[in-house]
Amino acid sequence: MKTAIGMDVHAKFCSAYAVYAGMGETRERHEKFLDSFNKEFWKFPADGDGMKKMAAFLSKHECHVLIENSTKSHEIYWMLKGLGMNVTVAQAVDLYRITRSVKKTDRNDSIELAAYMRRRLNGENEFAACFIPSPEWMTKREMCRGVYNERIYLKEARQRIRAHLLLHGISLSKEYDDILSVKAVREMQEHKDPYLLMQIKFALDAKSRVRFVEKAIAQMFSGNRMYELILSIPGVGIVPAAYLTSLIVDIGRFGKVTQFTASFGVVPGKRDSADHSPDCPTTHRGDEVARVMLKRCAFSHIQNVEDSVVTEMYRRLVKRGKVKNEALTAASRKLLTVIWSVLKKNAPYTVDPELLKRARETEDAEED
Repeated sequence: MKTAIGMDVHAKFCSAYAVYAGMGETRERHEKFLDSFNKEFWKFPADGDGMKKMAAFLSKHECHVLIENSTKSHEIYWMLKGLGMNVTVAQAVDLYRITRSVKKTDRNDSIELAAYMRRRLNGENEFAACFIPSPEWMTKREMCRGVYNERIYLKEARQRIRAHLLLHGISLSKEYDDILSVKAVREMQEHKDPYLLMQIKFALDAKSRVRFVEKAIAQMFSGNRMYELILSIPGVGIVPAAYLTSLIVDIGRFGKVTQFTASFGVVPGKRDSADHSPDCPTTHRGDEVARVMLKRCAFSHIQNVEDSVVTEMYRRLVKRGKVKNEALTAASRKLLTVIWSVLKKNAPYTVDPELLKRARETEDAEED
């Protein structure tokens, strides 16, 4: 029996619902099987034993499982794939019947997911399927995200230190560009302020972790052709190059450049009504961390490369009166087209080595 199954996945439990997805009317024995499955798996553990039990129950049937993309979906996807099941992970932004529902329960969500899967099997295309990387690529991706989060924490720690100095009237001998430089730290420690000492300790620990993981990432991706091509573009540092590589994995899965840029969610949405076609915000599909990294890389590129299509686009849009943040988003989209070009041509970006070094230092510099 051809079956469509919707699974609502959470950290500890899942809720699954199955519907008939074959041709013609449901037979009585099929209805009994579906009823028994839906009673058995309306709530079950989101672990290996739970997945094995479900796979065994469905072993004699052709089953297609649909999961909404979440932090747990990667783990569940590979569990089920390892058990020989057909699994699809959907972009949450496309599942309007769930995201806009006023009846948000695990059971209702699993029922809606099953209906989405059945319609897809019957030829309707209502949602985009997510690309699920291998566990090895996911580990590399998580390392890059870890550095990204540590950098955010480090930036906030620097801000807390400066705010404390200002609020408590603690003056230093000069205005340090880097509040965590050796001289600045030594001078602040002389004040023996407990809160200040705590924040300095936290910040220095974070700084040490960032350097350690960045070094590990550089070693891990060394020799990877895609990583080295992306890294050749001015403004793209070690971590963004590695993270983008772990997201793309295979440039061949994108048929054209518009598909490539759309996967990062930096293209405008579309909305037409009669003769009116308003400007729409970006779709925000794909990875949010990647979009932040791309904007920062684009900013660094614009600062350091005068003769570039990215810089030219940004300046042209600002000159027209476009808000700088919107112009930077457009520039990050243009930067993606540059990345696409170097990857498809399998040729590095040609630029003066000193300029490339300066641009990379600008992007990799920790924000104060």
